[in-house]
Amino acid sequence: MVRYTLRQCTYFRAVAEHGGIAQAARALNISQPSVAQALDKLEDVTGLALFDRHHARGLTLTLQGRVFLEHVTRLEEQAQQVEREASALAAEAAGEIRLGVFWTLSPFYAARLIRSFADIAPGITIRLREMALTDLADALREGSIDLALTYDRGAEPDGLAFVELAALRPMVVLAANHPLADRRSINLSDLAAEPYVMLDGPGSRSYFEDLLEEIGISPRISYISTSLEAVRSAVAAGFGFTLLVMRPPSSVTYDGGRVKTLEIDNEVRPLRVVLASRGGAHRGQILRRFADHAVDHFASRRTTQAS
Repeated sequence: MVRYTLRQCTYFRAVAEHGGIAQAARALNISQPSVAQALDKLEDVTGLALFDRHHARGLTLTLQGRVFLEHVTRLEEQAQQVEREASALAAEAAGEIRLGVFWTLSPFYAARLIRSFADIAPGITIRLREMALTDLADALREGSIDLALTYDRGAEPDGLAFVELAALRPMVVLAANHPLADRRSINLSDLAAEPYVMLDGPGSRSYFEDLLEEIGISPRISYISTSLEAVRSAVAAGFGFTLLVMRPPSSVTYDGGRVKTLEIDNEVRPLRVVLASRGGAHRGQILRRFADHAVDHFASRRTTQAS
């Protein structure tokens, strides 16, 4: 345990720099006994002889004193840095956000969201964790992440608060050579007899199953995958149609196939992208600032995509 104080170190450095207790006391604007007592205490707790005392010439540093002065100088510099960083933290101009992101959403949204926030808040670090939906909810509740970019379904919402960022309308994906692929949009009833390629992800699977049930069709499942790109490849290979809310910019699949994306004519419920947090938890200015930025960022993306 450290038994000396920064104040004692400051008084020691002043004596070393000014060559005596009286001179240091004047420079620090304190009494000579205060400086002398601090110096005696510092030598006592460290076991060092810091000065040679001369009646005529005041004090001079010993070898131990010269080495210790180097350490004290570095210690005070570090203490000043801590003070500056503490002030920035108190003003919430610096800090860290532990952001969890649902792994399906991450390649579409995470990088640009984090980069755009760094441009306006360079003192704040974002620690990214890609996770499953249920893991995100659990991590929020236990406090191992601060915020989660996720869907509004697929995990138990109890104890969580949500800010809506986007409402994603589902789309039909067909092979590029499918007889219906030349359409701009399609009614899901036209696909009732078509085999269905299922994206088997938490949240998305139940969302699409509910959607098909609401439309009143129950297509035969021909292929199942937890990977969005694997599902697209299966569609391109002729396994059937699929439903997706995330649309990669290229119509070419990873294996070189081609797909066509069509809008849905039916009235369907969107899947919401949200920024989730633990309900009732202290958020502070940093987290509120990030949440506000996320809302603005997603709004600007919608504007850009619509233009």
